[in-house]
Amino acid sequence: MDVSLEQRFYDAAARSTSDAAGLIDVATRLLVEGLDSPALRELAGVPHSTRSKELRRLLWTSLDELSIPRPTRHSPGQKVTQDGTTYARLPTDDLRFEIVPARELQRSYEVLVYVNGVEITEAGAGMGMHPFDLIVPANQLVATAEPRRVLVARCTCGEPGCGSTETEITRDGDAVHWDWYVDVPLDHGVSFDATTYDAAIDQLAADRSWQQPVDTASRLVLEDVDRDVLAGAGLELSWAAADHRDPDKFLVALFAPAEKFQVFLRFQLPGRSPEDVAADVVRTLRVRPRSWSATFHSLVVGRRGRPSMAGWRWRSEDAWN
Repeated sequence: MDVSLEQRFYDAAARSTSDAAGLIDVATRLLVEGLDSPALRELAGVPHSTRSKELRRLLWTSLDELSIPRPTRHSPGQKVTQDGTTYARLPTDDLRFEIVPARELQRSYEVLVYVNGVEITEAGAGMGMHPFDLIVPANQLVATAEPRRVLVARCTCGEPGCGSTETEITRDGDAVHWDWYVDVPLDHGVSFDATTYDAAIDQLAADRSWQQPVDTASRLVLEDVDRDVLAGAGLELSWAAADHRDPDKFLVALFAPAEKFQVFLRFQLPGRSPEDVAADVVRTLRVRPRSWSATFHSLVVGRRGRPSMAGWRWRSEDAWN
């Protein structure tokens, strides 16, 4: 990759917020290779003990003297254009994923994210996301030219509402940029080679070694359910998993947004393959809800009544319990 000295200096500036020694060493190397300005010479000569405020002043002055734009915190991938020249972080970072049992939760999993060998999910909100939150039914980490935010870490209690790490993912030609928000694990964004990045997220999506049979059933339901048919009945699929109150049951939760009801369907697990369970669920969700044996729960406190799509075999969840 043919990179100008100016671009290398911009990249160093975009990553320099806490690494004084690294910034000084970069300034020294760039001087030796031919980049020059009064403030850059001063920056290269200061001791590593120099206060960060003074380093920042010298850095900004050096960039200004060399007509290099200052990196901005909220520019996706730190990409800016000045005088017809585009500057962006260089795709030199390394990315790796690992699915492991959740450290703080029983019978759960988390996706650990390693950047340059450092596990950043713990450094951020504390715990990686469950694989279902990242790669099922679709891989949320796929990079496109349109920036989008993805949760990559949650609080150690298991709920992202208590704490979360978000990354804004942007594809920019041969690079993929990640920029952090909320509980940030690093004080600067990171950038990856696009081809290597695509291979890493494909490998993550293909990893099913962590799946128990009930996880496989959940994945197949989430991947195969006909959401258009459900929408036509006024329903959305919320989740599908083992019923924590009855390990012999597979519980499918739906939501009726217009009427503010939760709807639940239960399927037998013992003696059945995950493929059989999933096929049964998908087949059931294709037929009219009035034919289901379902339970429901109103999200409006004190309201009586039933969902409009309810059949004669529907029961209140409170009564079912």
